[in-house]
Amino acid sequence: MKRIVLFFAFLLLSATAQAQVCSATVSGVNFGTVTPATSTDVRATGTVNLTCTPAALNPPVRVCIGFGTGSGGSTILPRVLTSGANTLTYQLLTDAALTTVWGSRGSSFDPVAVDLTFPLGQSSVSRSITIYGRVGAGQNTVVAGSYLSLFSGTAQAEMNYQAYVLVPPSCSTVTANSTPLSFAVSATVINDCSLSATNINFGAAGVLNGALTASGTLSVTCTNQDPYSITLSAGSGSGASVADRRMTKGGGSEQVRYQLYTNAALTFPWGDGTNGTSIASGTGTGSNQSITVYGRVPPQTTPSAGTYTDTIIATITY
Repeated sequence: MKRIVLFFAFLLLSATAQAQVCSATVSGVNFGTVTPATSTDVRATGTVNLTCTPAALNPPVRVCIGFGTGSGGSTILPRVLTSGANTLTYQLLTDAALTTVWGSRGSSFDPVAVDLTFPLGQSSVSRSITIYGRVGAGQNTVVAGSYLSLFSGTAQAEMNYQAYVLVPPSCSTVTANSTPLSFAVSATVINDCSLSATNINFGAAGVLNGALTASGTLSVTCTNQDPYSITLSAGSGSGASVADRRMTKGGGSEQVRYQLYTNAALTFPWGDGTNGTSIASGTGTGSNQSITVYGRVPPQTTPSAGTYTDTIIATITY
């Protein structure tokens, strides 16, 4: 009987001497290009690559991966990327549905728990855990730049692990084998603009012995602090120029002269900067900006009745 007792005691001592060993690496989360003038989320993923080797008695192990605030800010909700004094909020989550925030031990949000078992004869077990990232839409005032947040040291990115027998411990209580991890979260906010327009309708006129006026609107949305300029083409009328535009009768060749202006006083013809015309310019705010296009049909010889139209191309440069 003494030999049996000593035999089991030897196994227990051996198991204590050879504990599990786990290691992990984390890839960066790069959101790539972010255009704040748009109204859609930007999503990206990263990966935690985890490898554990078993102990002599092959007990399962719970591994806890925790992420803190990152260097960009002091909160998890939301997390923050920075570019100098400028900020861009984002989040790291545990699921593809983007519903669960990835937290850390001691924070209001839980670390990710991974339970590993070790089949007999297998020297190690590996697992990949996806990090889901999202930059939320609606951050209209963000300016262009390279944005970054670093996760380094146990306060920002930490792995803990602990063997168990039947029930895995809660990650809030697992403090053993603290291992610092490191990775970066990055995004590049670019200058970007969108442009749309409403038509200009001079209405109906029997005789063009007096001026007709009308206006339309250009809707511009550009990245905050992004300067832009807008030119208007000569139009599609035969013989037209930016200084002398022409509407053409549908199904015919007769024309009605007209002009477009940048101001209500109709003193600055809007064109491409040539032939005495002006170019409209502004600076983006991240929100929609409405720019009025003023139109005038001067008195002229009245052509035959019909519908006269022209097509202008507005080009925004930023």
